[in-house]
Amino acid sequence: MLLLTLAALLFVVTGVCEGQYRQKLTCPYTSSQKNMDRVWCKRDDMRQHCCTGFTFRTGNAQLADHSLSVQDNGQSFVVSVSSLPLGDGVYWCGLRNGTDIIIKLAESQLYSVPGGFIWDILRWVLFLLLLLAVAVTCIYSNRKYGGEKKRDTQYESVIEEKQR
Repeated sequence: MLLLTLAALLFVVTGVCEGQYRQKLTCPYTSSQKNMDRVWCKRDDMRQHCCTGFTFRTGNAQLADHSLSVQDNGQSFVVSVSSLPLGDGVYWCGLRNGTDIIIKLAESQLYSVPGGFIWDILRWVLFLLLLLAVAVTCIYSNRKYGGEKKRDTQYESVIEEKQR
């Protein structure tokens, strides 16, 4: 019954995480960089110093499909992502200076689906369930056998008779 309850709880938690999971990347900047254009892009796997993405102005922003939103507080901007059209990978946030050079502020591995996030939680839950199963097995075993081995008196009597 306990295992069934834990499985149901895990199913519900996984569904909630998948429905509401938003990845965030905080990008701090200095006051002298306040008016620079913001950059959000995915690192190119072949050319590590290149990326594909877009530039946007200062302030709060949101894409039309609500998959990405930006909150700016004057000291940093936070990119909040619910889906990644470019897929899993390393994403950068940064600023573009007057000579079109991107100043990288932060980067993070992001997942297009929360599978990576769910697996991070699920493996710990499974590990705890395994520990629980071992503990329950040990307790049950000790209760069943009384914590000590029973002596086989019939076997001992046969040995005694042979020794005489």
